[in-house]
Amino acid sequence: MDRGLERLENRKEQNKKRKRTVLILTSVLILAVILIFNNSKSGIVTVTIPEGATSTKISQILKDNDIICSKTYFLLRLKLSNKGSNLKYGTFAIDRSSSFDEIIETLSKTGSIEDGITLTIPEGFSAEKIKERAVSLGLCTDAEFEDALNMKYDYDFLKSVPSSGDIKYNLQGFLYPSTYEFSPNGGAEKIVQTLLSEFKKQIEPLNIPSSKMYRVLTIASIVEREAKLDSERAKIAGVIENRLKEGMKLQIDATVVYAASDGLYDMDRVLYKDLEINSPYNTYRYEGLPIGPICSPSKASIEAALNPESHEYLYYHTDTQKNDGSHIFTKEYNEHVSTQNQ
Repeated sequence: MDRGLERLENRKEQNKKRKRTVLILTSVLILAVILIFNNSKSGIVTVTIPEGATSTKISQILKDNDIICSKTYFLLRLKLSNKGSNLKYGTFAIDRSSSFDEIIETLSKTGSIEDGITLTIPEGFSAEKIKERAVSLGLCTDAEFEDALNMKYDYDFLKSVPSSGDIKYNLQGFLYPSTYEFSPNGGAEKIVQTLLSEFKKQIEPLNIPSSKMYRVLTIASIVEREAKLDSERAKIAGVIENRLKEGMKLQIDATVVYAASDGLYDMDRVLYKDLEINSPYNTYRYEGLPIGPICSPSKASIEAALNPESHEYLYYHTDTQKNDGSHIFTKEYNEHVSTQNQ
């Protein structure tokens, strides 16, 4: 009796294995057909991805234009590529014979716009610098961009901005640095909306709590202006945190330059008189962090502010011997001074 039950159980297990094998082989066959069929088509197709389009919407547009044969597999490849948050809007020329990964790569680059004007915003640009560049390219007037900076925008991350009349621009730090393309007649509001939308895409995967967002962004903006090497971003963030814990003034030159240059960062050096500028952004005069961000930081600087390096350094200065953008970090003030004089 027991042997009969054992044989029955063995047959059931063998049947399960056969079904799993058939399912796997069927899945592989379907996948192979999808890939072969998707690569069997040819010809360049021009598609337009509207601003704010979701991944599902993009897959539908590609399917409607006969660029992909499976929305499900496209979304799967998109998820595996980790580029879901990097897809751009605009007009793209896509070869139907492209692989799914090649299509995703194309869509992660800025699309073209007829008679479009390229606006490149380097990491560390302030709202003032962005405005200056947009005006110089003829995308808008100074007054139009100023109005756009002071408009209300519906983004959850902007709710983290404190209510203070001393903050120069509530959008400072949230205008994501990247390369964009705009219609000559798009207007300043369109530019600002696009930059805020890109910030949202880049920041969402980091899951920063709203209660910490503004503080993190303020520290990240300082790190962006101070760090020249990626390897030092988290270390500089650690120095900032250490000085804050000790109740020391940050005394960071970048905050003085922001205040003294009206956000344009067009000063060659900081003078002693600049250290006394009466500005809530001046960390030589006021304790704690500046009242808000002083530029648009990169994602790398934001990540550094989120994960500052744990150490005991309280000071740093440029290593003039190496002259490669690196800094010398020290724990004691006397050591800090002596290394500066070497």
